[in-house]
Amino acid sequence: MLRPTTAALVWWCCLLVVVLPIFSSAYDANSVVCDAEQNFFCPPATSCCPTFKSRKEPNVVVGYSCLMGWSSRYPRGPCCPHFEEEDDETTRENSDGLSWRGGTGCGNGYECASSSLSSSSLFDFASPFLRGRRNTHGLNIDAPICLINSTAHPIDYQGKPITNKYETMPRYRTCQAFSKDGIDVYGLRIPISVALSYKNSSSVTNIGFDEKYMGQLPYYSNMGQITADDRVNFDITTAVIGVHGSGRDAGTYLCALTAIVEDASKDHRFLRVRNKRRLLPKDVLVVAPLFAAPTDDIPPNTYSSSLPYIRWDAQYPIFHTWRYGAESVPDGSSNNNITISSFGAMDVLLERLCDRNHFPNLQRIVAIGHSAGGQYVHRWALSSNSWCFGGGQFVHRWAPKADLPNVRVVAANPRSFTYLDDRRYFAISDQNIAVKDDKSPAENEGTLTPFDNYELRSPSAAEANECNGFNKYEWGLAPDEVVPAPYVINNVQKLIDHGDNSELFCRYASRDVVYLTGQRDIEPLAAENRYKGLHGDRFQGPTRRERSERYFASLQARGRELDFCGRIGEGATKVHDRHIVKNVAHDHALIFTSPEGIKSMFG
Repeated sequence: MLRPTTAALVWWCCLLVVVLPIFSSAYDANSVVCDAEQNFFCPPATSCCPTFKSRKEPNVVVGYSCLMGWSSRYPRGPCCPHFEEEDDETTRENSDGLSWRGGTGCGNGYECASSSLSSSSLFDFASPFLRGRRNTHGLNIDAPICLINSTAHPIDYQGKPITNKYETMPRYRTCQAFSKDGIDVYGLRIPISVALSYKNSSSVTNIGFDEKYMGQLPYYSNMGQITADDRVNFDITTAVIGVHGSGRDAGTYLCALTAIVEDASKDHRFLRVRNKRRLLPKDVLVVAPLFAAPTDDIPPNTYSSSLPYIRWDAQYPIFHTWRYGAESVPDGSSNNNITISSFGAMDVLLERLCDRNHFPNLQRIVAIGHSAGGQYVHRWALSSNSWCFGGGQFVHRWAPKADLPNVRVVAANPRSFTYLDDRRYFAISDQNIAVKDDKSPAENEGTLTPFDNYELRSPSAAEANECNGFNKYEWGLAPDEVVPAPYVINNVQKLIDHGDNSELFCRYASRDVVYLTGQRDIEPLAAENRYKGLHGDRFQGPTRRERSERYFASLQARGRELDFCGRIGEGATKVHDRHIVKNVAHDHALIFTSPEGIKSMFG
């Protein structure tokens, strides 16, 4: 049984402090003002949700939290009523062991509702909030959800209708509002030496002898500026780097990741790490870098240097060039033409965190990205030569023992993957053999690709002629003059011996990588058109979810061929990990705050 929340409270769901930006390809990094006098601010592309004192005093606002949506290109939906006095009452252990407190909201076109479900059914629902308040007697209980509003006609910022396909959706977790200073954009200085480390320095001109840094990478942080030379962070044991998607909405990634830190700190599975002290919010640093485009509005920050912000082209030679490690746009105000790969900038951030002079007690670094950000962290983990990667899963020379934090990479819902050889999954016969399952693809928790009718092989000459760019970078590792990526090609070619990718594969397999896939991320993808009608990602699969399972299967196949690179011990016959996030589609906020997302980062 589904029912909307109390009618007397519904009007609060519509009376939001919302700033609706004009749709633009540019990202506006200016914060959203909730209450300037009380110093409550939210990140860009979020809405302010009021926290009320109590149900008896529903007009008394005592604070704010920030509501995200599935995309910065769409208006957010309603805030669900949230009362300060009920926080302690609603902090309960869920059926999957997670705890929850704080505000929630819904997507555009949905309304706050509750559902009468048995505790066993509730266990199967999507988010930690919805797997909700456990009733140990198995009785029906109320679970907060989002219910489609059949009378609403939601539109995006361009005035186009929004089509909502599911009757119910998980609620979004809100993050606590920030102070004005807490939502500033900071800058990570990028040394010129890093930009020169993987390219022919003769191509760079007019570098002054007194120049040490080429620019700065903008970033958000839940702990302010983290890159001051004299700062030592003794408390931080875990660092999470959240890489945005094509909307470049880094602020919403900061919000989503800070929201789940509270949940993870209360979860009994994550209370202690390796028998050390329990995980506390003050122990977790969240950093959200912004791979800005030339048109993005980034406000100046008094804590940052006068160096220019480093930017990447958003459209040429293909969209969102930062996602594949492209070179930055030369700074017009500088006398030199030096550029850097977006992956090289990430190496600088990673190695800053690995510096024991600044983070002496850091035990774990998690780099997580969604959609285009998922592509980014996947390809970066494959191609990076950073010394900070160490202590991997395999007994192999690419996993040296060192006093380094464990680096985990979580790639969520990427559109495409970079294969390490030219093999892809092709149907054995033309007969359409579906996976045997009574459930629809959106409800199916297993495999969508009928692997019994597929084989991993190189394409035939006719097939390759139909899609002659399938193995060029970014979908494979063959160099591509259309999409130059010197960082990637230089780094990976050192490990490929006359076409043998064994060294490269074993290095990538040694790294701690997790793939997250939304159960409902099953929309058919139009192939990326870059070669005048020839589509390089055509052989990867029809949907993001199927592409994920096929790529993961290809890693296992190559692992078996190489005897899993000599790995021994528990899990010796598996390369990386992969999890399906129930009842979630292409949505970074719901992916990150799901039990699967939290486990991938903190488990």
